[in-house]
Amino acid sequence: MTTAGSIPWMAQHELRLAWRDFVAMTTAGRKTRGVVLVLFLLSFWAGLHWLADVLVGRWIAGGIIIDKATLVMLTGSGLLFWTVMLSQTLESVTRAYYSRADLDLILSSPASSRRLFAVRTGAVALTGMVLACLLASPVVNILALHGGPQWFAAYGVLAALGALSAAISVLVTIGLFRVAGPKQTRLIAQIIAGIVGAGFIIGIQAMAILSFGNMNRFEVLQSPEFVAAAPALDSLVWLPARAAMGDLAGLVLIIVLSLGFLAMVIATTSGSFARYAIAAAGVAHTRIRQTAAKPFRKASQRQALRVKEWRLLRRDPWLLSQTLMQI
Repeated sequence: MTTAGSIPWMAQHELRLAWRDFVAMTTAGRKTRGVVLVLFLLSFWAGLHWLADVLVGRWIAGGIIIDKATLVMLTGSGLLFWTVMLSQTLESVTRAYYSRADLDLILSSPASSRRLFAVRTGAVALTGMVLACLLASPVVNILALHGGPQWFAAYGVLAALGALSAAISVLVTIGLFRVAGPKQTRLIAQIIAGIVGAGFIIGIQAMAILSFGNMNRFEVLQSPEFVAAAPALDSLVWLPARAAMGDLAGLVLIIVLSLGFLAMVIATTSGSFARYAIAAAGVAHTRIRQTAAKPFRKASQRQALRVKEWRLLRRDPWLLSQTLMQI
């Protein structure tokens, strides 16, 4: 049994709530729906492996050597993928301040708010790591199947990038609290997360335009002009790519630096968590000024429902930003 209020105890609490939310969201309380969902996800995951084999198989079959073209390819695609991770963690960190109804209870208890902030930030980082590894697993597994087990080191790079994105998200959120205030932080953070996440889609579309007539959307990264303009082979820019290809020294360095940066950010910002969480709770419970009642107009049920939904969105713009974020 762990001691109440300790970091392991809070971590168990967070993991338990996250699992309950996931089960409720995916199954809606129906066991049969959960079985169908698991079968569907497994089939979809297998289909992604087939697609990854089609897209990456020819590249691997030609032989992979550590040259500038290969490093450009891995770094460019990894940077695009990292924008998705950063967008997701920024949204999750903002949600940690605004969306949890248990903050009043926890902050009024003898439990340390610093530990709570550390645990919740760690949970955000862990969620980002798991999601990134799941999304990239078809490509990584196919690379390891054809190119050797050293490609499994890419999972370590993804974990390091997840920790880095969580640390940056915390700094951005704290900065928005200080500059824009708690009333505007969540909306601005959602807009930033949407813009950052859109960078992935925009990047893919830009490559599709530049690679018109070619099924390989990353063909532009292999153009002689682009490769020639890239940094030299001994540049630190290529460290993540080298680590993903099995450079253990580079992998250890990236993981240590990312986790160390995350720990430093948590240590320096955890003291303000309680203050900003209370301010965010005050904004969430702001009363809406009542206006004079307007005369009723004859309308259908659909029209009345639309008017009600638009009124709710106008009262809380975060609902609209959450919807746009999911889209």
